[in-house]
Amino acid sequence: RSVGTPLGEYVQGRFYRGVLTGLNKAFVIDGETRKQLIAEDPKSEELIKPWLRGRDIKKWKAEWDGLYLVNIPSSANKQWPWSGAETEKEARRIFKQTYPAIHNHLSQWEDKLRKRDDQGKFWWELRSCKYYEAFEQPKIIYPNITKTNIFAFDSTGILTNQKCFIIPSDDLYLLAILNSKLTTKWFFSTLPLLRGRFFEPSAIFMQNFPVCQATDSQKTPIIEHVKKILSDPHNLEISIIEEEINRMVYEIYELSEKEIKIIEGNK
Repeated sequence: RSVGTPLGEYVQGRFYRGVLTGLNKAFVIDGETRKQLIAEDPKSEELIKPWLRGRDIKKWKAEWDGLYLVNIPSSANKQWPWSGAETEKEARRIFKQTYPAIHNHLSQWEDKLRKRDDQGKFWWELRSCKYYEAFEQPKIIYPNITKTNIFAFDSTGILTNQKCFIIPSDDLYLLAILNSKLTTKWFFSTLPLLRGRFFEPSAIFMQNFPVCQATDSQKTPIIEHVKKILSDPHNLEISIIEEEINRMVYEIYELSEKEIKIIEGNK
C-alpha cells in the first residue's frame, strides 16, 4: 500500500457489472438458434452479440462457450425506431416490423418478461444501463466469484453476464499485476472467504488494491511478456513467462527476499 495507488483511483472508479437480463432463457441463445433467427430475418444479426459467463473467464483470456445475447438496450439508453412511440401497442408494431424474428422469439416468454424487474422501457428491452459502450472498449474482465485471482483481457467487444465485472482499460501492465502472485497473496490476506473457499472480489474490495505506478522502462518488459501470453494462451511456456512477470512485479513493489518468500509460500 505504501508504494501503490488504490485501484479505484487508478481506473477512475470504472468497475462495471455485466448485463443482467432478468430472464436468460429468453435473451441468451446458442449458435443454432442464432442461425435460425438470422435465416428468418438477416437483420436479427444486428442484435445478437457474443456472450460470456463468469465461468468462461480464465486467467489472461476468456474461453467463449458459443453463447449469444439478444442485445436490446433500453430505450432510455439507445434510440430505437420504436423508442418514441406514444403507446406500447404502437412500439410493439414497430419492433415486430423492424426485427420480426427477434420479436417472435421473445414473444414466447412475453408473460415472464413483463413480470421481471430487470426490463427497459418496454418488456422486450434489457434494463437501463449507462455504460453499454464500456463493453465495446478493450477491457479487463474478472469473475465475481472465484477461488483465486483470475483476470482476462478482451478487445473484441464481447458482452458479459452479471457474474462478471469489467474494467474498461487496455492497460496490460495492470492486467499483469492483477494476475500476479502478489495479488494472489492480497486476495487471501484481505478478501472475506465465502463458503466453499470462494472469494467475491466486488468493486467495494477491489478498489482498495494497491497498484504501483511504474516507469515506462519498468512497464515495457512486463507488457511484452503479457503480449506473448495473449498471443497463445495455451503455450506450454506460460508458467515460465508468468514467473518472470512475478519477479518483475516484486521488483517494482520493492519487496525484500523475505517478503517474496512469504508470497511464494516458502517458510
